[in-house]
Amino acid sequence: MDEETACDQADLIPLMLQHLHAPLVGTSYVRGVLPAPGGADAVRVAVGPVSAVGTGGSTLYEFPLLVGEDCVTAYDVIGMLRTLCGEGGRSAGTGTGTGTVMGMPLVPVDPAVVPRADETAADRGLRLVRTLVRATCFDENHSTDPLLHGFLFLDQDRARLYFRADGLPGVTAADVRTTGALTALIAALPSLVRGEVEQMVADDGDPHCARVLDVTYW
Repeated sequence: MDEETACDQADLIPLMLQHLHAPLVGTSYVRGVLPAPGGADAVRVAVGPVSAVGTGGSTLYEFPLLVGEDCVTAYDVIGMLRTLCGEGGRSAGTGTGTGTVMGMPLVPVDPAVVPRADETAADRGLRLVRTLVRATCFDENHSTDPLLHGFLFLDQDRARLYFRADGLPGVTAADVRTTGALTALIAALPSLVRGEVEQMVADDGDPHCARVLDVTYW
């Protein structure tokens, strides 16, 4: 196994953790994420009911990490798992099963065949917060500016993010939509929070911040 494959496999784990306690769909939960044996450029995900005792009640799905020159991401894997589990079958849209591993049926998945289920509002909100938190986690001195140190989901597609920003006393909040272009929003947020002071207003109903910036139009 080369280092790049190991890193690709490791990168999937944090994004799969939420489905240890929140179902992919119905009663299907992630029960494990395993490196494919023999250094294969693939990852295996065990899926089963949260009440499973041992591995016998789970199914092991194997996903390639590359299709041609395209990477298969954790979001792709989650989308395909939702499709497979939602169809209620172990082999729907997959290749032929290749036996049993550790008591679990092993099912190879072809990303060219299995469609990805759409992301949910919760998925997109979690992606937004996780990305912003990640920048803070790698900053041991918490000197990130602005620094995210709170969040609140206001409804299915709106969240309020709480920042500490240099030059602004107290806490500055930003209301954002999780259904827009998240990559662009995440990149723009630092400059918006620091630079759009004239557009900020007080929210007397929220004692957790001194001012709020509405970025829901983004």
